[in-house]
Amino acid sequence: MKKVSVAVWLIMALALAGCESMGENTKKGAGLGALGGAAIGGIVGHQSGHGLEGALIGGAAGATAGGLLGSQADNTTRQSSLSVVDVSRMAQDGVPDSVIINEIDRTHSRFSLDSETINYLKNSGVSDRVIDHMLATAY
Repeated sequence: MKKVSVAVWLIMALALAGCESMGENTKKGAGLGALGGAAIGGIVGHQSGHGLEGALIGGAAGATAGGLLGSQADNTTRQSSLSVVDVSRMAQDGVPDSVIINEIDRTHSRFSLDSETINYLKNSGVSDRVIDHMLATAY
């Protein structure tokens, strides 16, 4: 059993040591997939006397599947984020501040605003309340 737990930790460490560019969902998916896959693979492999091999194979398969699912979630989040122009258009269209703020939160949008962009937003009719909320989301 000790060999299996060492294998599980090794697989999890490798899965979580991925690129810095990986999104949070990708990292979580790979880590959880590695753990779950290693556990299931270890149990199934133990039945035939190959627990360590089962844990390694299950962990690798789980990390791959979890990473792919997490990556898809990260891509969906990135694609649905609002831009400064989107916020500007919403304000120009008369969308209430509370709706704009809810949409920023719902899409997990992040903004890094400089003075020029803030002036653009103000000239577009975006309220100070929305701008303050955008500033609070800075990277």
